[in-house]
Amino acid sequence: MRKSLSRNPNMLRTMIGLGLTLILLLGYAVYSNTVDSEYYRLETSNEEITIELTSSDDGTLFFTTNSAISWLNVSLENLPNDATLTVTSSSIPYHSSELLGSDNDGRMFTCKDINDDFELIVESCDVAFSHTSREIGGNIEFKSIVSVDLPLGGVAYLEALDLYDAQQKAAAKISTATNINTWTLTLDRDGELVNFTEFPSVTLVQHELISVEEFRLDPVVETLYGIASLIGCFTMMLAVPMIAYFSGVARQKREDRLRAENPPPIN
Repeated sequence: MRKSLSRNPNMLRTMIGLGLTLILLLGYAVYSNTVDSEYYRLETSNEEITIELTSSDDGTLFFTTNSAISWLNVSLENLPNDATLTVTSSSIPYHSSELLGSDNDGRMFTCKDINDDFELIVESCDVAFSHTSREIGGNIEFKSIVSVDLPLGGVAYLEALDLYDAQQKAAAKISTATNINTWTLTLDRDGELVNFTEFPSVTLVQHELISVEEFRLDPVVETLYGIASLIGCFTMMLAVPMIAYFSGVARQKREDRLRAENPPPIN
């Protein structure tokens, strides 16, 4: 390679020219894909509210919701030993697990695991109309998610043809998760219902659509990042042949100088 490059410097100029051409073409590709995006950012409210409970004649507690709900949590204190809380939904199944809210490889567990195909699945939580939670140390911390399709952080992204299509899909996501539902809380011990000594604390997170906008990055910044990355890659690719070329040229000059300083003997 060194001999080839030292004898044919046009090869080096050709490689540099091709590298710069590829940098410009790929830089334009990054720019064009950044400007024209098929993804849209939707933002919803992410408000946590406290629910007022109503007591029935048999000692159970209930409340009614009519909104798109993600988290629904119940907290109870000062309970007798072996007490069990049951939270029942009247019309929709919901998700619950003892692991909800815990650390899951550096991220909070929210019923969403990733399978081998990198698709979100929700089979990691129990889905039912009724879930129970047992007393631990006199307390119960019951956590559940009513709709896993809602943006739990208030922000989500979706793919759409245009802004109108994105708005329709975002509105449908909120509308599908909005249901009129009555929740019933019962407390039992050894299979027998017991009265609540104090009302539990019930909080839920409800979502309303705030805005939908096209997902955009700064095209200038992204193009500069792309070009910088490509320049780094091509620099690494050109470094070895350039070193070989210059070392070949330097070696040739050294050999020419030595031959000039030490001419062959004349017979």
